[in-house]
Amino acid sequence: MKPILDEAEVRKAISQIKPDGGVFEIRIVPTVGKNPWTGYFRSADEFLKAFHRDYHERNAVNVYISLNHLKEEIYSRSQSGKLMQYAKNSTSGSDVIGYDWFLIDLDPVRPADTSSSDEQLLAAKAIANNVHRFLKMQGFSDPLCAFSGNGFHLLYRIQLANATTKDKNGQEKNEAKELLKRCLQTLDAFFSTDKVKVDMSNFDPNRVCKLYGTLAQKGSDTSERPHRYSKLISCPVIVPTSKAYLQKLADMYPEKEEKPQSYNGYNPGSFDIGMWLDRYHIRYKRASYAGGAKFILEQCPFDESHKGHDACIFQGANGSIGFHCFHNSCSGKTWRDVRMLFEPNAYEKKQMEYEKRIYATGRNQKVEPPKPKEGVPMFFTALDVLNKPQEEEKYLRTGVTKLDKALRGLRLGGCSVLTGLRASGKSTILGQIGLQCIDSGNTCIYFSGELSDQNFMKWVWLQAAGKNHLRVSSNFDKLYIVPDDIKRKISEWMGEKLHLFNNEHGNNYELVMGAIKRKAVETNASLIVLDNLMAFDISGLSYEKLEAQKKFVWDLHMFAMEQKIHVMFVAHPRKAVGFLRLDDISGSADLSNAVDTALIIHRVNNDFKRAYKDMFGKEDQTLYQATNVVEITKDREGGVQDVFIPLYYEEGTKRLKNEVAENYIYGWDKISDGFIKVPPDDNLFT
Repeated sequence: MKPILDEAEVRKAISQIKPDGGVFEIRIVPTVGKNPWTGYFRSADEFLKAFHRDYHERNAVNVYISLNHLKEEIYSRSQSGKLMQYAKNSTSGSDVIGYDWFLIDLDPVRPADTSSSDEQLLAAKAIANNVHRFLKMQGFSDPLCAFSGNGFHLLYRIQLANATTKDKNGQEKNEAKELLKRCLQTLDAFFSTDKVKVDMSNFDPNRVCKLYGTLAQKGSDTSERPHRYSKLISCPVIVPTSKAYLQKLADMYPEKEEKPQSYNGYNPGSFDIGMWLDRYHIRYKRASYAGGAKFILEQCPFDESHKGHDACIFQGANGSIGFHCFHNSCSGKTWRDVRMLFEPNAYEKKQMEYEKRIYATGRNQKVEPPKPKEGVPMFFTALDVLNKPQEEEKYLRTGVTKLDKALRGLRLGGCSVLTGLRASGKSTILGQIGLQCIDSGNTCIYFSGELSDQNFMKWVWLQAAGKNHLRVSSNFDKLYIVPDDIKRKISEWMGEKLHLFNNEHGNNYELVMGAIKRKAVETNASLIVLDNLMAFDISGLSYEKLEAQKKFVWDLHMFAMEQKIHVMFVAHPRKAVGFLRLDDISGSADLSNAVDTALIIHRVNNDFKRAYKDMFGKEDQTLYQATNVVEITKDREGGVQDVFIPLYYEEGTKRLKNEVAENYIYGWDKISDGFIKVPPDDNLFT
């Protein structure tokens, strides 16, 4: 008969699950009859001593450990420090202070009281790897990965209080419990198949988990379905996944998607997805989930190379409809987008078509500098203008969602100024704007007068890599590093889409801008970023400083218009007293007069909060919860003004994010089928 446990593996498991030495419960559950044995312990040594002393049964059992943070008082129960079969109490939900772990259990579908076959474990392993990869793409930290003996576990470190409150109707509500329940529902909808299921019961605070290092004993121990030892597979440096990422996962649950209503062309009483798919000859396989239906598509409607259960349409029990494709290139697609592919007039607004027209996605044709034209009138009448062919304007996305919504982005042919106090995030946001430009297939040119080429790229590599590819230096606290192989992949992806001026040529404005203009025409660039005005020697434009600045900004303005390119430059403010405004930009008033767009970036600290309240006579808690704020102070085209957009700084990646849980994946991290690239050591269940 096989031993119940492997001491070395048990010690390893307890040290990982209970790294702080808190109280935990061990529960030994017989597979047939009899009450379970239970005990409370503070260390692996204490448990193993009690196990050898108190437990002498030889029946088939399974051994479990409590996962979450227990109250210290329960260590005084009768089974403290020992194993008892008829203890009066075991751990209840009220004994749990908070959630330490989010357990995802991928188990093969099989008859009750049987162990898994090798074939079933292979199926579960594939799903477990997919779940791990998906959550990593969403921004989850690395989990503990384990083999349960019959399936696979992902254990994500979390920090949620186990607190019950009452809603406005007097009903009790446990926010953390409901959040984890919804997360599991989302994973079930996305990943469960006829062969492998996500265990939907792992949301109670007192839930127990297989104690790794112990034997999984279900049914008879046969050669086809043997009893196997559970074990930890990988134990990375564990960093808690914040609640924001859990909420992000919970919000993906298809129930949040569009519901049939008369205004969007559905029959409010019923809408048959199967009939709709049949009508448009979309092949699918139907499966059930959570009281609704899941339609697994033969191929993604947005990319025919996305096959093999990668794209699904969901219809909840309440009739709500959602869509999801696991490929990164389709991560933003919704059921609405699917429907508009086949029914372009299904909705009143054709936002997708509009965005496709206005956003620049690479410039394939060279733009030659304009030449004087003979026979062109110097003046127009209103009818002349009316009859003149109008070019549709094009924009570059900045990646700041609310900024792009308010301004549509950075207009090609326009000029913008960015200002802000020291360390407010100017260089940070400029780096991201450049990456967005590259990600959409456009070319950008940078002048960074205050940074060396290596320091400039060090920052950009961090931003492009994202949290999935960073390493923490073993020599310095909070020093994040991009591995050389990742730097190379990012650099190859950028290719000829990024051009950084070599500061060894000096900072004479006429020399620098002459070179930049030539490079812009040569490469069909869409964006020029100049960081910053003070780094230029503009004395050659005029002996008088303000006149030189005037010539500087109007030169940029005219070049942007002529070449249909966007020019963004940084201008430092004077030492402002009070809340920073556009008029505080140091130098000539023409700097702000000539530009189409003016932005101020603020760092949210006590000075900002105090100045904001003094300026506007109110407080804004939404802004105060952010780390940085972008303010639109001028928009020549649309008149947008005094719009404040909160952003959230992520230390390791040096990114300013739209939401705390945002985890943008740039193009270098995708392969031909759209999935993010996962290093071999991240394919954990091998």
